[in-house]
Amino acid sequence: MTLRRQLLLAISIIFFAVFLGLQILSVLTTRDYLQQQLASHAQDAATALSRPLEEALAKNDQTLANIQISTLFDRGYYKKIVVLDPAGKVMLNKELASNKETVPSWMPALFDLQTPAGEAFISSGWRQLGKVIVVSHPAYAYEYLWRSMKEMALWMFAMYLVVWGLTVVLLRIILSPLEKIEEVAIAIQAKRFQRIEVLPQTRELQRVVLAMNHMTERISSMLDAEISRADGFRRDAFIDKVSGLENRHGFDLRFNLLLSEDGRFESAVIFVFEFDGLKEYNHHYGYQQGDALLADVATVLREVVSKYSYILGRIGGSSMAAVCIDVNQQVIDLLVESLHYRLNQVLLRASRQVRLAAGAVVFGPSQPRGDIFARADLAIETMRQSGNGQITLTHMEDSEAAIAGSHGWRTLISNALAENRWVLFAQPVMRLQLRQLVHHEVFSRLLDTQGNLVPANQFLPMALRHELMPEIDQAVITLIMDMLQKNRGSYKSIAVNVSLQSMESKDFCDWFTARLKYSPELATRLSVEISESACSKNHAITRKFVTALRAAGVRFGVDHFGLDPHALNFIREVPPDYIKLDGGLVQEVADNESSHAHLRAIVKFAQSLGISLVAQNVETEASLQLLIADHIECGQGFYFGAPEKVVLAVAE
Repeated sequence: MTLRRQLLLAISIIFFAVFLGLQILSVLTTRDYLQQQLASHAQDAATALSRPLEEALAKNDQTLANIQISTLFDRGYYKKIVVLDPAGKVMLNKELASNKETVPSWMPALFDLQTPAGEAFISSGWRQLGKVIVVSHPAYAYEYLWRSMKEMALWMFAMYLVVWGLTVVLLRIILSPLEKIEEVAIAIQAKRFQRIEVLPQTRELQRVVLAMNHMTERISSMLDAEISRADGFRRDAFIDKVSGLENRHGFDLRFNLLLSEDGRFESAVIFVFEFDGLKEYNHHYGYQQGDALLADVATVLREVVSKYSYILGRIGGSSMAAVCIDVNQQVIDLLVESLHYRLNQVLLRASRQVRLAAGAVVFGPSQPRGDIFARADLAIETMRQSGNGQITLTHMEDSEAAIAGSHGWRTLISNALAENRWVLFAQPVMRLQLRQLVHHEVFSRLLDTQGNLVPANQFLPMALRHELMPEIDQAVITLIMDMLQKNRGSYKSIAVNVSLQSMESKDFCDWFTARLKYSPELATRLSVEISESACSKNHAITRKFVTALRAAGVRFGVDHFGLDPHALNFIREVPPDYIKLDGGLVQEVADNESSHAHLRAIVKFAQSLGISLVAQNVETEASLQLLIADHIECGQGFYFGAPEKVVLAVAE
């Protein structure tokens, strides 16, 4: 029960107690007053009746006496009128037999009104003729008492409604800070640290708010320091100090990850820039001027390409490169034109000694890294030989063959979806020190018409091109749910990747949410992983999707983490249940101290938020021991087992 309801209930109980006390006091007071009035009324009637009865009894005329008594009795205000002779014998008796009370039957029993009799002697001179006894009827007194009780109850109820309404308004004003405190406490529990901007007027609540704000500020400053520290190590390891772009090491890691990660992109373009004559320029003007020129070039690259670029780096002393993913031909042409113009403007302002030689290559996810750079070198040399100063753009494959292949892949994937031709493979994720199973990560493979397995890195790019990823993810998750239902002993918990394209699909999100609600016991055994690049690309969509996952009890992890420069801020904004460190970064730490320092900073940051870490590509015992020394809890790789085909058991 909320505090507001408890306070309202307490106030209602107190009000009811006060009302009950006032009602009882009022009834008792009114009852005493009415009893006095009944006694006075009976006595006055007896006294008034004794005079006419004297005349009637003196003449021994009982008929006249009876008429005189009936005249008074028939008004209905009297319960009994009795005339006694001097010996005490009843001469006349009038008594109201019928009950005229119109009050509830419980009232006379609960509040008994005593009706004292009024007496008066009847005498003629010195001779006593008898005595008259009058008892007032209490029915009208009970009616008055009942009416006064109802009026008081009505007024008290009206006052209660007024007080209740005012109390609700006041409690809303007084306790509104508690709702904000509760909201901030829930946010802290979810590892989001917020301030309460408005201080309450209540001193006690004000102290609580100040204490919570102080706590969140300290935690936020600690996290900011950890982010700054981790970013500093990342810059030392992967950022070129002259240009501010990724250095060759960082560029290679991210480019290799781009080519190796399934379903990352449909198509991409790489721009490679070489600046001929830079060495002579440095000798003539000094290295400081040369560095300033490279910094100006890097600024132009960021201004022109940053909106579309995925990687932007300095890959050699006089070479830079930019990689843009999923951009159309119109954007590529615009980039070629803008880069050619802006870069030549910078070089002309500096000196005519430095000349631009550049090439651009459009490639797909299936092309090897070496072939891509070989084609880029050829494009650069073509620009040098042509002498026209134009950036040469080439494609890795013939356009007609690509179109034919695209249609073929669409047909293959669509048929696989219609016929449910998917095979699941599961790889264990282990707790490093205890060598205990944490969960299995599941990968999907497509079966072609001949029953051959098609790797994900072959069909996922075409699935992205034709926007089939939501349907593929739905088919795979359906198989996983069936697997969790049937293979209860073999697979207790499962992790599966979901693409950004699926998260952006309303139909997929609605289906997934309904499926999780339909099987809540399976939802708690499921973990959904989203790649670092997808999280960074669309924060709002990811946050909304993760909120729905957590509402259903599904765990959330960030996959291939550690290379994106903006990833730490996203982790701070939407803390996951676990982070999977990129395999390339994990393999670097043994031989590269800068990468190792960056990894340790990520570990400390994750520990500050209570986030578990999973290392990918754990291949050797030496790598395992190094990860344990760095306090990484879990690992995944061929050291613990290769992905194995999942065989669905028959449901019992």
